[in-house]
Amino acid sequence: MTFRLSLGISLVALMVALPQVAHAADREPPRSWPCFRGPGGSGISAYENVPDDWDGKTGKNIAWKTPVPLPGKSSPIVSGNRIWLTGADEQHRQVFCFEAATGKLLWQRDVPSTPESQKPIKLNEDTGYAASTMATDGRFVAAMFANGDLAAFDLDGKLAWSQSLGIPDNPYGHAASLAVHENLLIVPFDQSTAKKAISKLRGLDVATGKPLWEQARAVPSSWSTPIVVHAADRDQLITSASPWVIAYDPKDGVELWKAKCSQGDVAPSPVFAAGTVYAAATDSSPVCAIRADGKGDVTATHFLFKVEDNTPDICSPLVTDDFLILLTSEGMVTNYDAKKGEKYWEEDLGNFKCKASPSLVGKLLYVFGEEGKCWILEPSKAGCKRVRQADLGEPCHSSPAFQDGRIYVRGQKNLICIQK
Repeated sequence: MTFRLSLGISLVALMVALPQVAHAADREPPRSWPCFRGPGGSGISAYENVPDDWDGKTGKNIAWKTPVPLPGKSSPIVSGNRIWLTGADEQHRQVFCFEAATGKLLWQRDVPSTPESQKPIKLNEDTGYAASTMATDGRFVAAMFANGDLAAFDLDGKLAWSQSLGIPDNPYGHAASLAVHENLLIVPFDQSTAKKAISKLRGLDVATGKPLWEQARAVPSSWSTPIVVHAADRDQLITSASPWVIAYDPKDGVELWKAKCSQGDVAPSPVFAAGTVYAAATDSSPVCAIRADGKGDVTATHFLFKVEDNTPDICSPLVTDDFLILLTSEGMVTNYDAKKGEKYWEEDLGNFKCKASPSLVGKLLYVFGEEGKCWILEPSKAGCKRVRQADLGEPCHSSPAFQDGRIYVRGQKNLICIQK
């Protein structure tokens, strides 16, 4: 398998209600896109009033464009009037803070390293040194890099704490993103092989970096980002790595349930709707729908369905109460019934390579391609309507962040704000 890695609520038109996602996000600060793919890791915008037509080359509906000082594949996060990104090369690891209204770079900070973390690391071009998306609880912002360096800053750029987890034994470079839940910073660190059993999931105090719990995981390297959901009257921390989808209690890291799902290099992150977890792995493994109300090993009892056509190997799924939408890195969009797994349709976008995960804004699906073009689609049970194609004006590998009236996208060189 050739591994390619990358790194998006009002849904009346689709008859979608996401009470579980809303519950997991109701502690987020207002005007927030706090982690990879936003609240709950859903990729679903809370606002419908964002642009669906722009052109980066002519400047149509481009509010501002600001160069990012160092390269990276991490996606933007947002809290209040501030946007954060990471960037890194072989010598430097930095966090950048931009003013959301104007795009002005407010501060950039080096992340401290240790002699151990400065050693050479294994990675490829598709991951790079800054693939992991940051996370914020509205008071602190945390960042992690391919060499295992981890740090948090306050909103004004003062270093709160830093530590090194050690260089991961990872064939492509670490790229799983951070997540937050209340005061908890969730740090995925899957590496090596399952037999070596050195993978760990950590829960840290986001303000101090103090370990709150640590859970050993008998899984190999993965690049999937955890999500926190509310199901079966409890908060659950959902992870995905070969071959297990595992749910933990975020309070103490105790395992709640697990299901044997997929094999191979797991890059897509799980998603959740209507009491069900949906997990993808590779283009040769099924996407599994698992009821999240079990205990222990639920492999034999809690699968709702599995689908095997057009499964993604990079892009995370998108799910509502009605639809399960899959996007392959070759630009194939497939829509399934989220309750039964029956295929509604598939839409081939042609020569349209994708690494960004799909996003939903009201009834419209946003699919960003590697070249920077974005298809705006309108999915329904009957089919897929191509509304239009917009152009960012530069390549794009990262997933967008949505806020009131705006889209923030990281291009190859610039952070870009799209606004009518």
